Amino acid sequence: MNTKLKELNLVYRKLKLSDYQKFKKLFYSCFKKKITYNFFKWRYFDDKHSFCYGVFESSKLIANVGMKAMKLNYKKNKTIYSRHSSMVLGNYRGIGIFSELLKKVKKKILNKFPIVVMWPNKNNFSNFGIKKSKILKKKYHLYKMQNFKKKRKITSNYNLNQLNKLKFFFKNTESFFYKDLNYFKKRYLYYKKNEYLINVFELKNLKSFFILKKNIDKKGLNYVILEHFGSKQISKEHFKNLVNENKETIFWTSNKIYKPNYILIDSINLNIGLIKNFSFKEKKLILSKKNFMIGDTDSFITIK
Repeated sequence: MNTKLKELNLVYRKLKLSDYQKFKKLFYSCFKKKITYNFFKWRYFDDKHSFCYGVFESSKLIANVGMKAMKLNYKKNKTIYSRHSSMVLGNYRGIGIFSELLKKVKKKILNKFPIVVMWPNKNNFSNFGIKKSKILKKKYHLYKMQNFKKKRKITSNYNLNQLNKLKFFFKNTESFFYKDLNYFKKRYLYYKKNEYLINVFELKNLKSFFILKKNIDKKGLNYVILEHFGSKQISKEHFKNLVNENKETIFWTSNKIYKPNYILIDSINLNIGLIKNFSFKEKKLILSKKNFMIGDTDSFITIK
């Protein structure tokens, strides 16, 4: 442990709702983004498993990690964790505080669970002390596609309240996380639901759906593709029509695109840490050809 870290009188504990102002102040200091109380409550206190764990010096919150409980698609009764809101106050970086925080969280809570999904930001790459051989790495590239000549509209938009009627289309075996009606309602109906819509494309009795976020920047309205469900068979055709119909569309891909009308916004790292031991067969069932979407992260909140 770093000598400077030893000299600090630090307290490590779970955050409470009453810690919101401290969380908000730290988040803004680290990311220059504002976080509302409703977001804080919705993201980390809407179920019995999700939480934030922080480091306090006296009464000041100086570091935090947010852990969102998710269900594994391979076994829907298996709870795993997805790491968000990783941050350390600027003056306290480089002395091992975040690494120490993650070790304590793993020892006290995560050792009971099989997998932790991590979205490292540019400042924090710590991984709960999990061995490198047990971490699978992926990388996604966030793009904005600019369409200078919009084509005739083929897709349709639904209000998000239509989710209840579409629950039979949610069976997506290629998603890493288990996503049923309850998942989509909690994710998109319980917080700022007016910012989202469902885009649908139909072809040969098949239906494909994207959940989109309405995003406004200096150039006006654009859309962020957050989720896909429905027919995988026509999803590529759906995507093609969607981007052709709109002036700007934001999405991510694991491959880089070298075209003049595609603007690279950012690259997003994903680490999947295996806390428990898995057989080769289990690893293949859990991880092989599994998809992640922008909606699995908090990236869509801060896209500008």
